[in-house]
Amino acid sequence: MDLKRAPLADKSSPKVNPTVARGADTHGQVDESGDRTPQGADDHADGSRFQCPQGHRNALNAILADAYALYIKTKNFHWHMSGPHFRDYHLMFDEQADQILATTDAIAERVREIGGTTLRSIGHIGRLQRVLDNDADFVTPEDMLAELAEDNRNIGGPSSRSP
Repeated sequence: MDLKRAPLADKSSPKVNPTVARGADTHGQVDESGDRTPQGADDHADGSRFQCPQGHRNALNAILADAYALYIKTKNFHWHMSGPHFRDYHLMFDEQADQILATTDAIAERVREIGGTTLRSIGHIGRLQRVLDNDADFVTPEDMLAELAEDNRNIGGPSSRSP
């Protein structure tokens, strides 16, 4: 298979805003003409603009809500771990919670980049989350592992809530 590299852009090609090309947040930026970049518009190399459908913004906000719900559930299980594998599971849940939390900023910033607004409160998370809470007084370590594994597999997927 012969793969050829695309030619470099010549001087007649449209200018690409390097900030946008790096994927940085574009809402509220002022371009060379003094105009603000329209909220929800992505600049493309050809100068065109693309408005992301509301459904995409809603889906990303639901994923963001799920990430926060999964973070809290993981910390809950971290705090309430017991049994012979306490130390290993306790540390593993703490590390996993940190990794989950680290994804939230990128998701929220992407929602803003495509013209949406992000989560505003714990109540907003509660209305959108599909990851079910676990408020049980006691959960066995085995059940904790199984529940978190299932939630991690399903994050971003169809609703796990009952209708």
